[in-house]
Amino acid sequence: MEREAAEDFAALTDLFREFRDCHDLYSEVEKLDIHEDFQGRIDRLVALQVSLRFAERSVLIGATTEGARRSPMKVAYVLAFPKGKEPTEISTARAMTIGV
Repeated sequence: MEREAAEDFAALTDLFREFRDCHDLYSEVEKLDIHEDFQGRIDRLVALQVSLRFAERSVLIGATTEGARRSPMKVAYVLAFPKGKEPTEISTARAMTIGV
């Protein structure tokens, strides 16, 4: 992607991460503004001929020690591609470590 589109996608990714980490700190009215910010960033990417795709996967999160309880969660992947060059499939790692 062109640098401008890559920067805009990076900004969208940063916004997703901030919202994920702090969503419970925002009031419902503030969330409306954040949703507008999301849509504005998505609209800008579309104007730059960027196609967004997403995938989700069910995972178990928790300790790997025997007997430890693991929690089911869904992981979402949001990816950007030049319009017209979107893949039909996306590969993800079978295992990953998440730092806290």
